[in-house]
Amino acid sequence: MTFRTRTAPQQTRRRTRRSDTRRAIYVTLTFSLAIVVALAMLGGVFFASYYTAHWAPVAGVNGQGISTDDVYSRAKVNLARYQRQLADYTTLRNQGKITSAEFSNFQNTIQNNISGVMSAALTEMENELALRQWAAKNNVSVTSQQVDEQIVTDGTINELRHVMVIGVAPEPTPPAFTVTAAEDQAAKTKAQGYLDEVKGGKKWADVSTEAHASEVGASGTNGDIGLIQQSATNLDPDFRAAIFALPKVNDVTSIFKGSDGIYRFATVTEIVPKFVDTGWQTAVANASNGGAYRQQAEGEAIKAAVQKVIEAKYVSGETKQRNVLELSIAQGYGQPGSGDEVQIRMMTFAPNHSVSDATTIPTTDPAWTDAKNRAEAAVAALRADPSKFDAMARDTTSASRNDDPYWASSGGLVPWIPADLFMDTTQSGQSGLGIPNVQAAVFASGLTAGQILDPILEASQGYVVVQFEGRRPAPDQRIADAQLEIASGADFATIAAQQSEAANAADGAVLGWVSPYMLSQDEQDAIFATPIGGVSTMVTDNGYHIYKVLDEKTRVQDPAEQLRLKDVVFARWLSDLQSSALIWTNGTIVSALASATP
Repeated sequence: MTFRTRTAPQQTRRRTRRSDTRRAIYVTLTFSLAIVVALAMLGGVFFASYYTAHWAPVAGVNGQGISTDDVYSRAKVNLARYQRQLADYTTLRNQGKITSAEFSNFQNTIQNNISGVMSAALTEMENELALRQWAAKNNVSVTSQQVDEQIVTDGTINELRHVMVIGVAPEPTPPAFTVTAAEDQAAKTKAQGYLDEVKGGKKWADVSTEAHASEVGASGTNGDIGLIQQSATNLDPDFRAAIFALPKVNDVTSIFKGSDGIYRFATVTEIVPKFVDTGWQTAVANASNGGAYRQQAEGEAIKAAVQKVIEAKYVSGETKQRNVLELSIAQGYGQPGSGDEVQIRMMTFAPNHSVSDATTIPTTDPAWTDAKNRAEAAVAALRADPSKFDAMARDTTSASRNDDPYWASSGGLVPWIPADLFMDTTQSGQSGLGIPNVQAAVFASGLTAGQILDPILEASQGYVVVQFEGRRPAPDQRIADAQLEIASGADFATIAAQQSEAANAADGAVLGWVSPYMLSQDEQDAIFATPIGGVSTMVTDNGYHIYKVLDEKTRVQDPAEQLRLKDVVFARWLSDLQSSALIWTNGTIVSALASATP
C-alpha cells in the first residue's frame, strides 16, 4: 500500500480577512469594556464624592439622619433671617425709634450669630428633630394656619423698653456672713427711701448715683439694662410684668424682692412699639428657599405646640410636689479644700497714681514717698471714722484719691475669697490679684471685724490700705459643718439662718413647694428621693445645697409660682428630652461645617 502525504490546504485570502476582522472586533470590545469600566469607576468616585458632600448623614437623632445638604439649607435660611432682622433694625434706627448705639448692640448680636451659623444650624436641626419625634409619638401636630402664624411671629419685633433699675442688697453685719431678718427689712426700707425720692421729684440719675445702682441692677452688675422685650428672662417674672405694665415713659414700678434677695424698682426711659415686617416671608424665602424656610417655621410651630402641652401639665396642671426648706452655699472663688476665706475693703495708693506703672518706678523716686504719705493719711482718717471707707474708696479724682482700678466702684469691697486668690497664680492656674503681702496681713490671727490695718507695701502696685471685714471657713467646709450639726439634731431652719447664702435664709429657709422641672435635675432627684421629714444628700450643682422635705401633696401651684415656672419648666424639659435622645455626629464633616460659610 502506498501512502502519500496530504498536502496542507492553502489558506485563502478570504480566511485571512475573516481572522483580521475578528481580531479587530475583540480589540474593540476589550477597549470599549475598559472604557466602560473606567467610566464606571469614575462615576462611582463621583457618586461617592457627591454622596459624601450632599447626602451622607452628618448627624442622626434616634436613628433618623440629617444630611449635609439639610444643614446647608437650614444655615441659608437662618442667614437670610439674620439679614432681614438687620434690615428691620436699620428701619427702626432710620425712623428714630431706636438710637444708633442701640442699633449697634443689635447689629453686634446678629453678626455674632452669623459667624457661627453653620454649627448652630446643625444643633438646631438635631434639637428640632428630637422634638418632632416626640410630637409625633404624642399626637401633637400643627396646621398650615399655625405655620403661617409662626411666620408672622418670626417677622415681628415685639415691644421694646429701655429699662433702668435701682436695687438694694441686704448686707450682713461683719463678722457675720448671712443676712438676718432685720437686715433684710433694713434693705427693703432703704429701697423704699430711694423710691420715695424719685416720686418726690428727685432726678433718677441722682438717686441712681446715690444708690450705686451700677452695682445692683437686674443681675447685680448693671443698673441700665438697655432695650429689652418682655420675654427677657434675666428679670424675675413679676418684676418684668410690672415694668411692661407701666403706662408711659418715666413711670416707676413698686418695689419687688428678687429671687436673689435684692429689692428693686425700675423706670422706663423709652418705649419702642411692636414692629411687624410685612415683607418678611418674601424676603427670607427669596434669599434662601421657600420650602426650607416653611419647614423651619413648621418646626418652630411644633415647638410652640409642644410647649403648651408641657406647660399645661407641669405649670398649670396638678403635679406631685414636695414642700421643702433649703440650705445653700455658693461655690465661691476657690477650689474645694482651698482653705478659709476673708472679706476686706481695700484702697491702693500708687506712685504717680498709676498701679500699672508701679513696677517701672524706682523705689527711690519721690512718687513712692507721696503714695505712702497718702496711704498713712487715709489710715488716720479711717481709724477716726471707719464709716468713711466706702466714700473714700469711690473717690478716684481728688488729689488724695484711691488709685485702685478694680474695686473702687464697689466702695473697695472685695468678695469673700481664699488665700490663694491673693497670689499671682491660684491653685487652679488662674491669674490672682498679685498682692501676697496683703494676703499675709489679712490672714494673720487676732484681727477683728472693721479693723483698719497699717499701709501694706506691694511693690507691684503701691501702698494698700485694708479694712478687715471677717474670716470664715471655705464653702465646702461650711456645708460639711452644717450637715454634721443637722445630723446631730440641730434644727434645720436655725442652721440655715446661720449658714445659708440663699435669699430665703432670713425667711426661715422656706423654698416652698417644689414641682417637676422647677429645679435642676440633680436637685429634683435629691428632693424626691428623700423620705418625708428627712434631709437630702448634698447636691453640688452650682454651689452646695441640702434640703429638708416637710410634706408631699398632689396639687396645683399658686398663680405667682406658675408665673415663675413658665420661665424655666419648658427649657428644662426640652434639655432633658435632648440629653436623652440618641444623637451621633460625623466628626470630620462637623469640623468642616464649623468653619464653613454658606
